[in-house]
Amino acid sequence: MPTPPPGLALGPAASVIDAPQAAGLHDLELRDDANRAARFTLALPDTPAPPGGHPLVLVLHYGGQPTRYYGRPLLEHLFGPALAALSPILVAPESRGASWSEPANEAFAMALLETVAANYAVDPARLVVGGYSLGAMGAWHLIEHYPERFSAAIPVAGLPNARVTAPVPVYTLATPSDEIFEYAAIERLVETLREHGRDVELVRVEAQGHYDVTGFAPALGAAAAWLTRVWGEQPMPSNREQTT
Repeated sequence: MPTPPPGLALGPAASVIDAPQAAGLHDLELRDDANRAARFTLALPDTPAPPGGHPLVLVLHYGGQPTRYYGRPLLEHLFGPALAALSPILVAPESRGASWSEPANEAFAMALLETVAANYAVDPARLVVGGYSLGAMGAWHLIEHYPERFSAAIPVAGLPNARVTAPVPVYTLATPSDEIFEYAAIERLVETLREHGRDVELVRVEAQGHYDVTGFAPALGAAAAWLTRVWGEQPMPSNREQTT
């Protein structure tokens, strides 16, 4: 891993802030090369880095008009607790509105991933992207365009908005009660990807509709064991649909 820069920054002409070291959640703001505010929440584990470094999980938030540190609840109530056993570093950028495939949001998310990876003990072979709803769409998008950067994706309650090939393993969660994304469409996508030899697992969740974010939390807990298998620490079982 290259020598870390002196702090978190989004570009050579951007502002720099000290990288926090204390465990817990940190709401942070940077300025990019165009002097635009770029806010995000960073979650640091309270355990020493394992050999090779911590996993790093980029978490993309749902739709709506973003408020300050809009992705923080996903770290607090969904991805953070679910993946705690892996001792990961998690980072949740706040979008500038629109989708995560919009160029400014995509560039921000990837630049944030790089600066966090450069400033902490991160295992570059264990980078993951996850997201909820619009963020799930963003996770599908990023693995399609940056497969060399991510080891896996965890899209929750969301379908891709373009054709995808799932070039890295995917663990996706969906509920039949979803009012936005048809469950049968997710089943068809997963079946098609598997027919093409892709490593995709679908978990059926009995949540109370699309907006029941915490209803996905118990099922998401199994993602930690799935990631461990993906990273080669246990044999990978055959793909199947699970029900939680």
